Amino acid sequence: MKITFPTGVILFEGDIGSGKSTILLAIEFALFGLGDLKGSYLLRLGCTSGYVKLCFEVEGKEYEVYRRLVKKGNSVVQEEGYIEFEGVKKILSASELKQTILDILKFNEPPNPRAQSIIYRYALYTPQEQMKEILWAKPDERLQTLRKAFGIEDYKIALENVHNLVGALKERASILKDRIRDISEVSGKLEKSRLLLQDYKAKFTEVSGKYNELENELKRLQSELESQMNTEKEIEALKRQIPLLKSELQEKTNRIIKLSGESYTFYKKMLEEMNRVETLPKIDKPTEMGEAEIKTKLKELDLNISELRRREAAIESKISDYRQILDRRICPTCDRPTDPADIQSKINSKQVEKDAVSNNIKELENSKNILENTLEKLREYNQLQAELKNHLNNLEHYNNIVNKNYEEITSLADRRLKIMVEVSKLDDKIRLQEDLAAKISALKKTVAEKQAELTRLSSERGGLEKAILNLEEEIRNLEKQLAEKEEFKRLLSVFEEYLIWLKEYFENSLVDIEKHVMVSINQEFNNRFQRWFSILVEDNTKEARVDEDFNPIIEQEGYEPPIESLSGGEKTSIALAYRLTLNTIVQRLAVGLKSNLLILDEPTDGFSKEQLFKIRDILDEIKAPQVIIVSHERELESFANHVFRIEKVNGLSKVISTS
Repeated sequence: MKITFPTGVILFEGDIGSGKSTILLAIEFALFGLGDLKGSYLLRLGCTSGYVKLCFEVEGKEYEVYRRLVKKGNSVVQEEGYIEFEGVKKILSASELKQTILDILKFNEPPNPRAQSIIYRYALYTPQEQMKEILWAKPDERLQTLRKAFGIEDYKIALENVHNLVGALKERASILKDRIRDISEVSGKLEKSRLLLQDYKAKFTEVSGKYNELENELKRLQSELESQMNTEKEIEALKRQIPLLKSELQEKTNRIIKLSGESYTFYKKMLEEMNRVETLPKIDKPTEMGEAEIKTKLKELDLNISELRRREAAIESKISDYRQILDRRICPTCDRPTDPADIQSKINSKQVEKDAVSNNIKELENSKNILENTLEKLREYNQLQAELKNHLNNLEHYNNIVNKNYEEITSLADRRLKIMVEVSKLDDKIRLQEDLAAKISALKKTVAEKQAELTRLSSERGGLEKAILNLEEEIRNLEKQLAEKEEFKRLLSVFEEYLIWLKEYFENSLVDIEKHVMVSINQEFNNRFQRWFSILVEDNTKEARVDEDFNPIIEQEGYEPPIESLSGGEKTSIALAYRLTLNTIVQRLAVGLKSNLLILDEPTDGFSKEQLFKIRDILDEIKAPQVIIVSHERELESFANHVFRIEKVNGLSKVISTS
């Protein structure tokens, strides 16, 4: 079943049980899921599955939401659905889909899929069976529900959080007091350990100084001894090394000559490649897109153009149908006379739509021509880039060879210089060969004496170092304990300040703010409630108001009769006036709620004919662009812009448009 909801006042009429209210529940299900409603209530008996698809508009943007019900065993559950916007379809779970809808509507509510939307129920739509529940609800329950609907429940939650936080802070403060009781004892022990550490470090510094001096002297002597012994070995091998060094020197010279000639040859080739690069034409890259991307966009444009042409043909067909109706002046569906002005208006509307589609086709074809020209230029550019890359690769290859040869020549020259220096040094060492043995013997004796003294100082320093490490570890532990206790002390001071601020300032401020907000809302609520009641009930002896807890009260000649004693029509009037007031207040207070829709489900139960016609006055004053009314009262047809008749045939509900 497909239903289109036009603007204006829409009336769904039909016998009781024909399925009128099910349409409204289907809208709510599409937006927010089942909530507290059983799936079997929406799914027809004997069916194993069903779905609802709803197209709606918010702030000029169109959305399509889809939800599905499936019977599994003895229960009916909702499966994942989707939401589509600007051609993009997102598959989502029930809770994800509800969260997305709440974000679109800017309803500040939790996304629990098993809870109904309070803002929707109070601001837009209330099912028939819940219409009068507001009259019989307990005052505390009614006030709590209104807090949620008005969006001020946060004040009560904040107060509860303050009480919980105060309790937690007191408990934490008591723990902190226990942890800082021995702070003075820890501080004294830490000071003693620090003084002892200073003494140990002074002794360690003195011993380390002597050790380092002796160690440096020993290293110097050992280095000198090693140097002398190495020199002795080098002198013995000198006569064998000099011929080899001279041979290597000649080899390096020959290699340098060869590499220099080779580098000159490749340098000339580099100049040739550079000349070829300079002769290539200069073309700017026409686009940052690649060929594949352009081809893909061309395919997309072809598909879009084809789709628009099909759409253009469909619109033209529709215009032709309308013109035939205009000529015949008879509706082919119901055989009733048609309004030529209305048909001509539809033709004009479709013609505007066709012109828009035709213009869109021209724009897409122009974009296609531009893309095809860009693709041709891109191919020419890519071919030139390939040639340039080939020349540059050759140039890089020749340059690498020249650089590599240069590096090798430099290395060979450095080696030649080192060989000549090494030969010179060997000549000097030969002259020192006469007194080298005596120096080596004296150095060995001195090194042995210094090693014995160094071993003694090392043992003494090791003992001091171990004592210092143990004492430093003890100090670190004490410092950590003291730092923790100082932090506990600081936190205790902070917690005590928090407790004073929370108890003496913040809690009282929350209470005052909430009272001020509720008084302001209550005044506006009472004024609007009295206004709606006075329109619905023309009994000058009866007046309506709400008390400070938003309880509805009726006054008659100085008395306050119980609501239970009123007539059915009066009860319905009170409930409708209360719901209309809620609708107005909640829409104003709800963050981001900009609804042009009002839904009334059997709002006239027990109304007299005079009261039925008061609905017209209410709708005129509300001035909602779109109002949906579900009722079995035929009198409401007189002021409805669109009337749909709901009939149940063989267990199936059918929607018939009668106007």
